[in-house]
Amino acid sequence: MSLVSCAVSEEANKINSDNVKKYQHELLPKLKDLTERVQLLSWALQQNVIDTYINYTVTKSLEQLNFKSRKLKIDNDYNTLEEELRTFTEDFNDNDGIMKNAEALHKSYHILKDLCVLGEAKSVINRANHEFNRYNYSEAMLSLKNLKGQLDNVKADGNVAKVVLNLYDHVENQLALFTAHLSIEWEDVFTWSEKKGLNFLIYSLSVQQSDQVLLQRILNTLYVTDRMKAELWSFSDFFINKLVHNVIRHNCDIFTEDHIGAIVFNIKIDLSDNTKPNYQTIFNNLTAIFEFLQSTLGSQFQSDETFTQIFAKSIKSDFFDKIIEDCVRSNLQSYDGSYQSYKNIVIELDSFNKFLIEIKFVDPDDSPLNSYIENTECLLYNKKCEKLLINVRSLISQSLSYDSIEVGSTLNDNKTDQSNNEIPWDLNAPVYLPKCMISRNVKTIMTLIKDHLEESSKLPEKYSMKFVSYIKDIAVMYQCVVPRKFKINLESCPSDIALFFNNCYYLAHGLVGPPWCTTLPQDLADRLVLVLFECIQDLRVLGLEKLSLYLQQQKTVIQEGIQPKESTSWTHEEFEHFDCGINRAMTLMKELKTSWLHILPSRMYVMSMCTLIEVLCETVLNRIFCDIKHVSEDLVYLIATRIEDTLEEVVTLFEEPIELEEQISIWIKFSRMPLLLKAQLLEISELWNKDRELFSDYTCEEFRHVVKMRFADDKYRLKILKEIQ
Repeated sequence: MSLVSCAVSEEANKINSDNVKKYQHELLPKLKDLTERVQLLSWALQQNVIDTYINYTVTKSLEQLNFKSRKLKIDNDYNTLEEELRTFTEDFNDNDGIMKNAEALHKSYHILKDLCVLGEAKSVINRANHEFNRYNYSEAMLSLKNLKGQLDNVKADGNVAKVVLNLYDHVENQLALFTAHLSIEWEDVFTWSEKKGLNFLIYSLSVQQSDQVLLQRILNTLYVTDRMKAELWSFSDFFINKLVHNVIRHNCDIFTEDHIGAIVFNIKIDLSDNTKPNYQTIFNNLTAIFEFLQSTLGSQFQSDETFTQIFAKSIKSDFFDKIIEDCVRSNLQSYDGSYQSYKNIVIELDSFNKFLIEIKFVDPDDSPLNSYIENTECLLYNKKCEKLLINVRSLISQSLSYDSIEVGSTLNDNKTDQSNNEIPWDLNAPVYLPKCMISRNVKTIMTLIKDHLEESSKLPEKYSMKFVSYIKDIAVMYQCVVPRKFKINLESCPSDIALFFNNCYYLAHGLVGPPWCTTLPQDLADRLVLVLFECIQDLRVLGLEKLSLYLQQQKTVIQEGIQPKESTSWTHEEFEHFDCGINRAMTLMKELKTSWLHILPSRMYVMSMCTLIEVLCETVLNRIFCDIKHVSEDLVYLIATRIEDTLEEVVTLFEEPIELEEQISIWIKFSRMPLLLKAQLLEISELWNKDRELFSDYTCEEFRHVVKMRFADDKYRLKILKEIQ
């Protein structure tokens, strides 16, 4: 760096240092002086509030302390000094001396501000009382609420903290008194009542009109102090649950009366008239009520919001629920009503909705009535769907066996599920459903579904697609309600179990469609197949489950009736138990034949019966093979004869000849048992060695078991046993 540059730099630093010293000489005295003045006024205020609110002694008043002038001068000087400090910190580096004194000033000044709040509190309270007595309710209550907020932010300790608590409690009490007085004033200017007669109710709304200025002040004060909703709570409950409730349900007369300084609006409800008012009358009566409130209370309300807007916050949700549930929906025609009747409702509903928007009861885009106004088809569609579900619920509650009819076709008995687009849709014979009996109510349900599908296909696409979910709901409803409602029947009544099985399969086959694309638009048909696939499977599984559970119970009954309770040898008593068990099993199956033969599809009947017959055969064979001890010849003959009788009885369970060996895996083995039991010792050996194919179902050990059971242990039996290998 050159000598010239060094000289210039030294000169600049010297000038900067001189400026800093100049500012310090000017600012430091100002900071110290203002800090001292702030502390003096703070000490005087602190003493004043302590003497006033703690010691309750005579002290210097704020006027004697020249409070206003001193405070104003301090505020002005503080703001000026703040600007000078800001300039200083921007132009020069921070200076510890200046900053330390500035921080002390800031701290003292904030303490003074808190003490000013306490010092001025008394005059604020007195001024609020004065304004309230002059009916300036809003100014009085807002000043106290503002003071309460300031007291919340005051930071103090010691005696000053006690002063804050005392003042806070005093302000709260004063606000409570003002609020109570305001409520009394409100009750004087706006009242409502209910008068009950023998055949009538009279609801009266009264608004005082003698002092419009007072009414306006009360309303505005309730609004600015956020008390309006609380004061309207009781009236809101009366308005919804009594006034609107009865205006919707009963015919009424509306008339007004002029009392001294008040207008009384009367609604006389006629309880003797059983006819329900139509929707036009209801909307006209509600309009008259709102117009009265708007003209008497709303016209005197001056704020950012209207009286009706604030009132709507308390009742809007309940009001629209009442209108929609008790007025609109109840006046909609049944599901076979015409479109014109719906359009008439929409016109009246739109007019009433516009009135509510005009008085600002609801915003144009938020009205729940919009959905009922925008689309007449939607109203008709929703009502049709409601009617459908009501009808289905009623049908489902009917007994399973109340009335049954024959459906299905014998052509379907041996068909597999292969789609055929040319098959017509016949509810009496759904595709792939074999001939069987079902509950009539289930066919009625399918008829309703078919009719509604045809109707929905005429509506806009969004409604027809939505209807698919309703059909799924019906299928799910049947699966859930019927098993719960008829739980006992589906556990112990064979005919009801069979009907329920058929009902489930009838619904499943009916919902599969003819297929649907032959009668419905392609998009709707595809949607229907996709959504219904799962519930169709569930229906089939549920029907089969109930039938399977009952069959399992009967299998257990058959097994327990034939098998001995404990291991025992063949005796005449044991044979009697064996014979009785078979008799009970056959009686059980004959009773099932009576219940199921003409109800279940023929293939399902055969499968069910063969399932029980197979259990009977297995149990009988197991009983024979379980005891290896020698049995007397007469008992063996009785056992063989009983099996032969059983073979003859089993055949009678079917109306047409059945290839039982194809249905029952051990039928041949069971039918050969009498021959084996009656054969002589040498004949048994010949049967095993020469007619092996005839007795291919028997094992070597089973043949040997019969020999040991029938013949005594001697050399001849030993010889034959050696031959049976």
